[in-house]
This record gives sequence, C-alpha cells and structure tokens, in this order.
Amino acid sequence: MDTTTDLRSITLAEADALVRAALPAYGIAPAAVVLDLLKHRENFVYRLTTPDGPDLVVRLHRPGLRTDEQIGAEMDFLAAAAARGIHVPRPIRAEDGRLFISAADAFGRDCQLDLQEWIEGSAQMGSIDEGLAGTSNLEPAAFRELGAELARLHDLAVTLDPEASASRGAWDAAGLTGPAPLWGDPLALSGMDDAQRTLLRGALGTAGAELSAFGTAGDRYGAIHADATPENVLVADGALRIIDFDDFGPGYFLFDLVTALFWYQPHPGYGRFQDALFAGYRSVRELDPEHLKLWPALRLARGASYLGWAAEREGQDDSGFITENLLPLVLRLAENYPKGLDMTTSSTDNLLARRHATVGTHSPLFYSEPLFLSSAEGVWITATDGTRYLDGYNNVPHVGHCNPAVVEAARKQGMALNLHSRYLNEPMVDYAEKLLATFPAPLDKVFFTNTGSESNELALRLARQHTGNRGVLISDFSYHGNTTSLAELTTGLSTREGLGAHARPIHIPDLEHADGLDEATLTARALAQVDEAIASLNDAGFGLSAVLFDPLFSTEGLNRVPRGYVPGLVQRVHAAGGLVISDEVQSGFGRTGEAMWGFQLHGISPDLVTLGKPMGNGHPMGGVVTTTELLEEFGAHNMYFNTFAGNPVSAAIGMAVLQVMEEQNLVQNSKVLGARAKQALASVAAASPNAGAVKGTGLFFGVEIVDAAGSPWADGAKAVIEHMKAHGVLVSRIGPDDNVLKMRPPMVINAEQVDMLVTAFADALAAVEATAPQA
Repeated sequence: MDTTTDLRSITLAEADALVRAALPAYGIAPAAVVLDLLKHRENFVYRLTTPDGPDLVVRLHRPGLRTDEQIGAEMDFLAAAAARGIHVPRPIRAEDGRLFISAADAFGRDCQLDLQEWIEGSAQMGSIDEGLAGTSNLEPAAFRELGAELARLHDLAVTLDPEASASRGAWDAAGLTGPAPLWGDPLALSGMDDAQRTLLRGALGTAGAELSAFGTAGDRYGAIHADATPENVLVADGALRIIDFDDFGPGYFLFDLVTALFWYQPHPGYGRFQDALFAGYRSVRELDPEHLKLWPALRLARGASYLGWAAEREGQDDSGFITENLLPLVLRLAENYPKGLDMTTSSTDNLLARRHATVGTHSPLFYSEPLFLSSAEGVWITATDGTRYLDGYNNVPHVGHCNPAVVEAARKQGMALNLHSRYLNEPMVDYAEKLLATFPAPLDKVFFTNTGSESNELALRLARQHTGNRGVLISDFSYHGNTTSLAELTTGLSTREGLGAHARPIHIPDLEHADGLDEATLTARALAQVDEAIASLNDAGFGLSAVLFDPLFSTEGLNRVPRGYVPGLVQRVHAAGGLVISDEVQSGFGRTGEAMWGFQLHGISPDLVTLGKPMGNGHPMGGVVTTTELLEEFGAHNMYFNTFAGNPVSAAIGMAVLQVMEEQNLVQNSKVLGARAKQALASVAAASPNAGAVKGTGLFFGVEIVDAAGSPWADGAKAVIEHMKAHGVLVSRIGPDDNVLKMRPPMVINAEQVDMLVTAFADALAAVEATAPQA
C-alpha cells in the first residue's frame, strides 16, 4: 500500500532520465538497458534488463517523500535481512558500496534510487480482492511460512540498534490513532456520516489509550515491515519473499501479523489462516499471549489506516474501493471494540483441544473454522472476537436467542419450585392444557419427555405395544434420534448398528426430481413401493407397527411431495394395522407458516406426534401427543415416569414460548416472510446456472446447489455456506447429496433480516460460480 498524496510529482520522462543518470554508479551503461515500468505510485518501479547481466528491479523514490537518512535505514535493514538468509529481495550495491544513490530532480528535491535482485518466475502470494471476496484458494501453509518469515524479521529488529528505524514514521499509538496518523485521517473520509465518525473516533481513542499503556518495550516493538499483505509477498521456487519495505519503520511486532491477515477477515479460511500464521511465527520466536490481547486494538487501527489512506485520495478508484468494501468492516470492528479482546484464536485452539480431550474428536462442529461463541440475542449470534452473525439456521431458539420472556419465566419459576412430576404442580398442567389446545381432535393427551430422540423412542414403544408388531417404515434418507432403536432406523447418517431387519426404507417422491413423470404417475409409483414394503414386513414376520416421518421431509432435502402421497401413505399404514407418527421437531410450532403443525399441511390425522428442540427455546424439552385411547392402553401396562420431563421450570419455559408466539403472531410471520424469502431466492436462482430448485415452506427454506450440468454440487454448497459465514450469515446444508442449503432462522426474524440473508446468499453464489465445474 503506498502513501503518497501526489502520484505524479514528476513525469515519466523525468523519472526515466533520473534512473538512467544513476545507473553508471552501478557500472551499468544506461544506453544499453531496457526499462519496463511496473508500478507508478509512491515510487517508480522498473524491471531493468541488460544485455549481459541478470534482470534487476529499480526503485526511484518519489522526490521529497523521504530523506537520505530514512532510505538509508530501510536499505541497511534490507541488507541485514538478506545477509541473514531471510527471504527478502537482495539489494544491489553501487560500485562504491552504497546501497542507494541520492539525486535531485529538476526542482532540487531529494530523491533516491536503489537496485534489487529480480525474482524470476514469481507471483504474488495473494490478492486483496480475493481475500475480501472469500474466493482465494490459498492454503494455511502459506500463512505459516509468512509467519515464520515475519518472526525472523522481528528477531533481526531485536538484535539491531533500537534506533535503526527511528528516522522513519512510527507505527505507534500516535502514528495509528493520534490526530495526525501516518496514512491520513480516517475521520476525513466523506463516505462516513456523523454517527459513524463519532463511533470510530471513540473506538480509536480507546484503542490509542490501550496501545500507549502497552508500551514500546523491545520484546514487542521495533523495526517492522508495516505493510506485509499477501500482495507484498512473492512466491517463487516454493519459497516466500517479502518485498516492498516502503512503509518500514518502528512499530508493534504484532502489527505485521494483523496486516498479513487483515484483508482475509471475510474469507472462510480466516481462522485456519490465523492459526497457521501464529504457528509459523511461534516456530521461530515467542508470541506472548499477553501481547495477543492487543490484537483487537491493532486490527481496528490497521483498518482505520486504510480509511485514512482513502480519505487522502478521494475520487480515485482505490479510494472508492476501500470506501465500499472496507468501511463497513472497520465500522463493525469499531462497534465491537473493545469487546472482542479474545480475537486470538489461541483461545479457540485451546478450547478445541480441551473439547477433544474430554468429549473426543467425533462430536461434529460446523464450518471449516469452528465458531467460538460468546452471546446471542434474537436472530443474532456474537463470537468471542466480536463478530456478529445473522442466524439463518437454528430452530432451537424458536422465539429468538435468549428471549427475555422465556428467560424470565425460567428465572421466576426456578426461584419458586422445581421438582419432578410425582408431585402436583400447576405449571405442568397449565402448559399441557395450552399445548393440547393447539392440536385437533382426537389428539388430546401428552407425555412429556426431554428430547426429540426420547419422544420418538417412546412413540415407537407405544406403537409396538398397541399393534403387537415391530416393523417400521421410514424414508430412505432420514434421521429421528440417537437411541439404539432410532439408530436402527437411521438412513441419513452413518451408524454402526446398521439398518434393522424390521425396518423398511421408502423413497419420498419429489416433484422437483420426477424424471419426467406426471404427478399422478409419480404418486402411484411411490405408493406402490409402500405396498411392497408393508408386504415385505409381513412376509418376514415383523408386521407393521408404524410409519415415522417428518412432514417437511427436511433431512431428505425438503422434498416437494405430490399432494396425494402422504394421505395415501397414511391410508395404507392404517389399513395394515400400523400407527402414524409425525415427527414435528423440524416442522412444528408454526414453522411452516401454514399451520401450527406440519402434519396439517397434508390433511392427515396422525396417531402420535413427537416434539422436541423448539419446544423449550433451547431448554431441553420434548413430548409425545397422542389420543386418550393410546395413552390409556399404554398406561394400563406400563408405569412410565420421567424424572425431569414436565418439571415446573420446563413447563414455565414451554408456556412462555407459546405465549410469545401468540403475542407476536409468529405463525403468520413465518407465512409472510417465508413467501418473501422464497420469491427472492427464486429470483436469485433463476439468474444462476449453479442454483437449482428453491425448496421449503414458511421459515424453513433452501436452494439446491448444482453444477453446470444440473447435477448436485456438494462442494459448491459448502463453499456458499462458508462464504455466507465469512460475511456474517449462518446457514447449513441437507439432502442425500449434501447440496441443499438449509435456511431455518428463529421465528422472530423480520423482513429486513430475511433480505440480508438472501443478499448474502446471492453474493456467495456469485463468488462461488467462478469455481463451478464446467459441463
């Protein structure tokens, strides 16, 4: 990044003449060389080709920008680094040993010229554009190597005279956050309004105070590169070389690490890049955890320096680019500073190591870089680094994260009474009455449980005892829980138990993938498979106890089933003597927007309805709703008791969830905003070759991600998810091919937030399209 305010203080012809006039000092005949201008900003940078020698790099420093003393400090440091074997360009000495030539332009202003080795076959390590867009294909190993090289430079700075870079502008509290920052005043940027200036001014004041208190002891402060972005790192012959020491000066060592990563904050691999950078640095020199606490202050200051740079170049393309792309990020950093003091992913690493040491490595985590969370509210989740994410995925906080009404209900009841259901308590009965009032007849009784798995286990037990049979129909890509019985019925995840002999998977038809069949034919074929499965169970001696399905068929990929399929399935199951279990963990509590319960979308009457996740807004609750007949039959032969299910605190929480849903009209909210989301997603998908069908109902929707041939593209779906996460929106994916985006936000999401989610998807899809396989 250059810092000049006058990029054309001399003409190209004048610069060419100054360069050629200095070349004889290096024993180079000026008439015999070819000068190829590479860059014309702070310096004039040329590739110099001679008839009989190696190519070189020529830098002509802008007249009046630096003094001889300042350029001398830079070149002495560069020479010392090269002598140590640090991967930097080797400076070429003049015939009299000088590292640069001093000259004067036509106006008598001092300027300097130096020569460095040309690095053949080199390419930039990365680009700012790709970092911001989240599309860079860099691997963490590159940042590990960069971290090691920066550590070697800092080791060199420690061994040199502390005054080695003192003549240069200092990257200290004043140079970064003071009234006259090195790269210009960020508050002068016209793209900010008064409120934003106030926010940034306050945050920079706090950061400046923190930097001043941190001090400039030799273990943390010395000569630094100060602009070690991946664009200033060349890759050649499998090694990195750090170039462009124009901004070299005294500063915080940690500032170089902040700069190396700054433009990659939106990248899905940012956390892995940071881990790698720190690991590489630590392989050479210590990185004190106490020093890392300065990371948020330096990160904010680095961002502000770029805004200052842009402010001094209003009207230029690069200034506009920074204002558009970086200003929102820097303002977000200011808003969250100093809350994000644990930005150092050493804390993430430590927690992950502790997790692996206690619960093992097989417990799954989302995203390539796991999110370390600190708080949540409504539809927003905040990570420990202060980054705020729009939650477009979690249905557990049904009425919003940390909903105050739910939290207060838990607190109030917890202060009064919490005991199991062998004692009478009013909250349990009040809640049972209110919950059952949302169900149609004859569903009028409820068993309370703690989880969806427990609910489905109990429902299967009820069905087996009622029918005397063991056979179960399930879809061919489903998940209903993690008990032994349910593991034997799982077809959508890997289980060691394997599919039970008493289970028969059936394929759920999808009108989006009907292979040219009309709806009636598709339905008939699917129901014929149901008939075959029931006959198979009877032939094997298992009979049919139940069919267990999610009315939204979410794990299956949100299939758009033919209208007659589910009623036909229910009719066949009942005719065979089996019961119908509707698993409402995904589709219940108004999620579909069309009805309170998913089974109502299909016009059926199930025998058992199982509940879980959203029931308690994050508090472990579950239930099985059934008929008086089935409850009495089961109760007459079993003493069913569950210590925690139905306790007063859980009941109070469940009641609060239902009350919030009523007061905020959340079922209607789901209907209106679900339609808005699907319409917007359909518009985005129609313009992209990598988006297939838009799926779902209400506030459970998604989009298929496909390749150019229309085939499922799981890697593309993953890339979209990671890009959305990098830009502050969380979603996931489902389906047999893992290519259906899963968008299922808390029910309190509003229209503006739905639009944010769709925009993030559109941006991610556009960024990922470039990597799509060709047909």
